[in-house]
Amino acid sequence: MFDIHCHILNGVDDGSRSPAESHQMLLAARDAGIDHIVCTPHCKHSDFDAELIEKRYRAFKAHAEKNGVRLSLGYEVHWKKLADMGLDAAPSLCIKGTNLLLLEFSNSHLPANWQRAIYTIQGKGVDIVIAHPERYKPVQEDIDVAREMREMGCRLQLSANFVEGGIFNPRRRTATALLKNGLVDYLASDAHRVEHYATYLKALKEAQKY
Repeated sequence: MFDIHCHILNGVDDGSRSPAESHQMLLAARDAGIDHIVCTPHCKHSDFDAELIEKRYRAFKAHAEKNGVRLSLGYEVHWKKLADMGLDAAPSLCIKGTNLLLLEFSNSHLPANWQRAIYTIQGKGVDIVIAHPERYKPVQEDIDVAREMREMGCRLQLSANFVEGGIFNPRRRTATALLKNGLVDYLASDAHRVEHYATYLKALKEAQKY
């Protein structure tokens, strides 16, 4: 299985805190049936360090392949950071070897010009994957926002931890609605810790109902 969103590289964001933890996450991912992981460190804050990320990725890639797991490198790119960097940076932040960009918005709101921004990024030859739309308040309030994203050519990625909420939790309720309406393209672990792969298996079981 293919995991498009994971924070398995150590010491580059709020994910893995050590090489040992990255190794344990790798084994847990493999045990969960994942054989291809896209490492997606946050591209969000001022301390974003692409050079360090590349270094950690290269070191871990060889280790992962020895353990039977293929690795790719991408980023979880926050909209505000991308706007600060300039939209021309979008192609360089895609998953390596693809034109796929994992794009994150703030949970509380979408930017006023989000449709125009998406079209501008797409105009640079980039296909957008929207990270965890189930967390975004506008989507929680109106599922048609997610439907509009899809109609604009975006793909939608559900994060496995939606199953941690109760049935009335907005994140879980929205994730279920997205699944029921056939609006989910990827279910990702979004793993930051070893135990998140158990959550991934629960989410996979839930998603398979639809």
